[in-house]
Amino acid sequence: MSDCVFCKIISWEIPSVKIWEDDDSLAILDISPNCKWMTLLMSKKHYWSDLFDLDNEFYSKFLLIVKKIVEILKRWLEVHRVTMVMEWMDVDHLHIKLYPLHGVEKQWQEYCAREKIYFDKYEWYVTTLLWPKANMEELKKVAEEIKSKI
Repeated sequence: MSDCVFCKIISWEIPSVKIWEDDDSLAILDISPNCKWMTLLMSKKHYWSDLFDLDNEFYSKFLLIVKKIVEILKRWLEVHRVTMVMEWMDVDHLHIKLYPLHGVEKQWQEYCAREKIYFDKYEWYVTTLLWPKANMEELKKVAEEIKSKI
């Protein structure tokens, strides 16, 4: 797509800092990161942003590439965990954001944010902050509604 920023990066019309590439994908360091060495993995072919809409073959292949890039980031940055985010809201081109979790220990432990937040509707960003427990009966009702549509 001629107006897609990621297509322009892939065709080298826009400069980027590549850390990995194969025939189908490109991983670059994000030019506007919100944490040190945030990485973007994007498909070279212009797919729309919804990973879950891909055919199973490319979906599986793309997620295996994510795993490979995460392993590279862990070794290179000496971090123990990397968070994968795919909100498909910013650029309509298949990509996954990888955030190295600097400071997270190898041994699992719970990490909680200082502030709690809850959205009734999408507020244009994603958070993993937890809110107080939901009503179990309400959750069961919603689960039954979902299962009835399967």
